[in-house]
Amino acid sequence: MTGYGYIGLGMMGSAMAEILIRRSGGSVTVHDIEPAAVDAAVSLGAAAGASAAEVARASDVVSVCVPAATHIEAVLSGPGGIVEGAREGLCVLIHSTVHPDTVLAARDVAAEWGVSVFDACVAGGADNARAGAVTLLAGGLDRMPPVARELLDVYAGTLIDAGPVGSGAALKVAINVMTYAQFAAAAASHDMVASTGGEPAALLEAWRSMGQLGALTEQYCALLEIPAEHIRGELLTMLETQAGIAGKDLSLALELGRTRPGAAGVVEAVRAAMPAVYNVYEVNEESE
Repeated sequence: MTGYGYIGLGMMGSAMAEILIRRSGGSVTVHDIEPAAVDAAVSLGAAAGASAAEVARASDVVSVCVPAATHIEAVLSGPGGIVEGAREGLCVLIHSTVHPDTVLAARDVAAEWGVSVFDACVAGGADNARAGAVTLLAGGLDRMPPVARELLDVYAGTLIDAGPVGSGAALKVAINVMTYAQFAAAAASHDMVASTGGEPAALLEAWRSMGQLGALTEQYCALLEIPAEHIRGELLTMLETQAGIAGKDLSLALELGRTRPGAAGVVEAVRAAMPAVYNVYEVNEESE
């Protein structure tokens, strides 16, 4: 029986782990720093791993979905990391939104242990992940071992070959730039219409009829109808988290390169707009 591992059970990770447990046909071992997240996966049929190393020992392929580069480094090489449970032939899939250099560094370090690393970045949201219908942006797909390639079909409704290892991470950052730019444009356009007494729903109808309104942006636009005084408590915390994630992703975009005159300025402007886009104005800088 094939052993699968999943490390990082946040909103996206827990949804992907759920479809993995239900569809993979193999054993699934999970690990997260939050015991409640692990307990939830165990209730669905997973086994709990006390560490990343324990997950690695039980697995042929390990999925990693953690927030940032420092977490990937800790999962791989830190105390209790995959390095302590690594064996020849183990494969690690990185689903996190990180700089391509993070993926390449992980690949080079893990190769010393006989472990292969690939990026398989995720787009589409937790609901699609829970349904096995996300879009996966894969780097190094042509070199991926069969056990990992088959796993991608469990997760994905659409699998895109982005190019060599690291290309999936670059593609995910680029897609996020497009997404956040559209959110910022939607917020500005909504306010233009509303400030003149117009009907924002007509804006969406017109945008949709022109084939330019994406599903994610349409979901985002529901936020624009929530009165500012109602954004508090758990909703505020969630929006602060989203603004922080957006800021982090757009910072990655700026690090990737400035290939066209003026293009970086657009990304910088979108990044600066994120607190306003999410109706929050004091985002913890550490989250970025």
